[in-house]
Amino acid sequence: MVKAANYDKETVKIYNPRGIFPDITLIPMAPRLDNLDGKTIYIVDVNFQFTEPFYKAAKQLLSEKYPKTRWVVKNKIGSFFDDDPKLWAEIKANGHGAIVGPGHMDTLGPAVVGWCAELEKLGIPAVPLTCKIFPELEKRVAYLKGMPEMRLAFIPYEIIGASESDCRKILEGNDPVSGKPVIQEMIDILTKPPSIKERKTGIIKREEPKFLKPDTRENLQRFIIEKGWTDYLPVVLPTEEKVAEMLKATNHKPDEIVGKMPLSGPYESLEYTVEQVAVNAVMAGVRPEYFPVVLALASTGQTSLWSSVTSQARMMVVNGPVREEIKMNSGIGALSPFNEANAVIGRSWTFISKNLGGIGGVPKVNYLGSFGNGLNYNNLCFAENEEGLPEYWKPFHVQKGFKWEESTVSVFTGFEMYSGVGPSPLSMHENIKNRLAHFFKPNTVFYRGVGFGLNTLIMVTPEAAEVLVKEGFKTKEELSLWLAENTWELDDKSRSKDFKLDIVVAGGTTAGFELANLHYTVTNSIDKWR
Repeated sequence: MVKAANYDKETVKIYNPRGIFPDITLIPMAPRLDNLDGKTIYIVDVNFQFTEPFYKAAKQLLSEKYPKTRWVVKNKIGSFFDDDPKLWAEIKANGHGAIVGPGHMDTLGPAVVGWCAELEKLGIPAVPLTCKIFPELEKRVAYLKGMPEMRLAFIPYEIIGASESDCRKILEGNDPVSGKPVIQEMIDILTKPPSIKERKTGIIKREEPKFLKPDTRENLQRFIIEKGWTDYLPVVLPTEEKVAEMLKATNHKPDEIVGKMPLSGPYESLEYTVEQVAVNAVMAGVRPEYFPVVLALASTGQTSLWSSVTSQARMMVVNGPVREEIKMNSGIGALSPFNEANAVIGRSWTFISKNLGGIGGVPKVNYLGSFGNGLNYNNLCFAENEEGLPEYWKPFHVQKGFKWEESTVSVFTGFEMYSGVGPSPLSMHENIKNRLAHFFKPNTVFYRGVGFGLNTLIMVTPEAAEVLVKEGFKTKEELSLWLAENTWELDDKSRSKDFKLDIVVAGGTTAGFELANLHYTVTNSIDKWR
């Protein structure tokens, strides 16, 4: 006990686990309008579903209050993932100001802020109109976009599906954050002269020290937790010795850029080096022999902490010889924390996402899951059971164009898992293909999760795969095509090709399956990072 106490009190020097934070170039607020008479103001429809009445109400109300102003409602192209430079150029050429929004929830709100920053850069005064649900998020994004003093207007969240009369009442009411009348606040944003702070130019430096100030192990553990750089479980402190040992597992130079990762869609993307990935791998408990897998994962640029009120999850599947080399679990309990490699490699993804993609995992700021998701702890990390594949069933990475002898990591994004079972001994007429078909039929329990771009994932045990072969599916592709053609009710059957159903074999003992509303994003080579 005395030795342990002394160990915790020992002073050590450790790496800073944060990534590369680029400088922020300040955008001065555009000149404001002296008044609205004779001006053309665009109201930008951001294409969120069930909000059409809002734009009718906004145009009607604003036209009544400001009859000498030309109010133009114009749809932005695409979704909240899509910028629209052509529309911004049109507003600059033909308009004097813009009201953009409303920005809903977790992704569209930050996007609205970003689009308004673009308009301000073009010299157009813009009103970012967002919903009150995450005001700190919008303020944070405005800072990152270079406008920390951006004027924001908020309305209640209850805008989706609201009638035109209800939308009018919302606009005639008060901003739930500032308490000011919404209409007057929007006009003030367009016309009130900018302050010295709002017109400020220059650079905000965001340099991070390479090492933290030396301290005791006990204090450093507490400091890392307080900073939110961990999953709030104890970490392995990233000392120079441990990071150096980790770096021996790759031939890549410590300062080489591995990839670039955003916290989620509307946020900035940050670069990170091999050394910075190694620091976070050490913290997660990764062994050096696992490190090439972590580097390959980091090179995908995929965050495991996507910001969404739907409490999303992520999955990574490892294929190839590396599975056996590092003894990953692909059999019984593959998705559970019963294997060191599965557990710590998956955990490292959370650390990488938190520390190298920005300041991630902060509730109400950039993690907005309504309930959170326990799957974020190790992000469903496992290996495919290639030894359990039927004769003509290809491993997942081979389906994606890689060679059998290559080692890879594949990433999936989505929400959750839904357990299924195989044929019951008491009702053998219920075969696996029919049970799968049941879950893919419209209006069933799983249907709501499948419609994410017609993409989804099925995990089947080796025993289930053998049964499916007997039921007529000699390959994974045949099963995927059959489900697309026989279970998805499409007006145009030719669209079955859009139904991308991926299949991975893992687990064991029973002829069972798991359905996941997780869709495939990318596969990267592990061998490249050895």
